[in-house]
Amino acid sequence: MACLAFVRKTWAKTLAKGGHDGTVLGSLVVNSARPGYVHTTLKVGHQHLNNHNTVHGGVLLSLTDTVTSLALQSRGIVPPTGASVNISCEFVRPGGRDGDELIGIGEVVQLGRTLAYTRVNFHSPDGKLVAFGNHTKHMGANKPTVNFSEDGETEIPLVEKHHKKA
Repeated sequence: MACLAFVRKTWAKTLAKGGHDGTVLGSLVVNSARPGYVHTTLKVGHQHLNNHNTVHGGVLLSLTDTVTSLALQSRGIVPPTGASVNISCEFVRPGGRDGDELIGIGEVVQLGRTLAYTRVNFHSPDGKLVAFGNHTKHMGANKPTVNFSEDGETEIPLVEKHHKKA
């Protein structure tokens, strides 16, 4: 529960700032989290639709950015988690209509010294793959501020890594 609480708290702070996230993704809910993984749902509203009355591709790309960033936050990294180096989204089928719920599952694939590689899958409520995305971020000096047990239930102390000088 500690990991989920952390991610929800950081997401709430992001929403409170307003801007794009608050306007477009305010209905995004983080349902579960463990280190490197988040499960989210977005209640599709009129503001998310394109001229075909289905989820706009730009919304899915915004969600790719946000859900993968939430996955990084599940590793104890506070926002902003970094700067996008590359982001892409593949659209498999229409992402839903007004009133539908879109499921997003984000994962951290690899977290290196300066780059983070993440991915997300989006599903309809009946489990069909709607879209998937990849997101590479330059992390800069962003490091975890907290650590969690593997199941995400417990906060555990950070262990400082000391590098030997040659």
